[in-house]
Amino acid sequence: MRERRGWLLPSLYLLVLSAVVAFVYFTLTIARGRSSAEGSTIGVVLFLTLAYAQLALLLLLAPIFSAGSITIENEQRTLPGLMTSLLTNPQIWWGKFVSSLLFILLLLIMSLPVLSMAFAFGGVGPWEVLSATLTTVIILACVSSIGLYCSSAFRRSVHATAVTYATVIAMSVVTAILFFGRLAMHTSQHRGEGSQGWYDIPLNIRLPMYLNPFFFLTSSFAPLRQLYPAWFTCACVFVGLSSLAVVMTLRNLRLKEDA
Repeated sequence: MRERRGWLLPSLYLLVLSAVVAFVYFTLTIARGRSSAEGSTIGVVLFLTLAYAQLALLLLLAPIFSAGSITIENEQRTLPGLMTSLLTNPQIWWGKFVSSLLFILLLLIMSLPVLSMAFAFGGVGPWEVLSATLTTVIILACVSSIGLYCSSAFRRSVHATAVTYATVIAMSVVTAILFFGRLAMHTSQHRGEGSQGWYDIPLNIRLPMYLNPFFFLTSSFAPLRQLYPAWFTCACVFVGLSSLAVVMTLRNLRLKEDA
């Protein structure tokens, strides 16, 4: 952050979000006519679009800061000195985790004014912004934990980063493909039974979506009393994945220390 290029990424990040705002506003008010979308409709659409676009951008950036945290120590031959220092393995993990997450959280905080622009149009309140921000933090913490595990399991940063990106794609894209593919088969086999809600879908079909970060974000838009069980289930899954990644990372650090 002391260098000029340290502000390049935040500037580009905010530029992309601002472009999304301009595009959505143009689509709603000019392309479709001002009478078709007014007030709260514009606010809700802007908020949802920005929330999903923000999550997608941060998911692309998170592996860059976490997957190379430990491998770069190995590549620069500073890992043995780090392992023989007075720091314990949990302290090493915590330092790497916080350093990899802080810059992502900085981007998230910088985007809050853009996300709050929906207040000017109505339809969105502070609860929606707070809930979406908290959910995004949990998702990014989980991705950072997975990136640190990959960084401890591989010797080179490029391999750790590639596996972390593959994990993010599997959680975001593969789970959605599995869900919609199996849902289409289930719907074709049970035609004539009327429309089904989310909890009317069999658990084995909707189970992959609890790993999907975009579904997790979608569940956070519900009112406070309706967060259970969808949001809480997703939160438990992501916290569980993070905890498993932490345990496996500490195990790998212990093996490196013994070696």
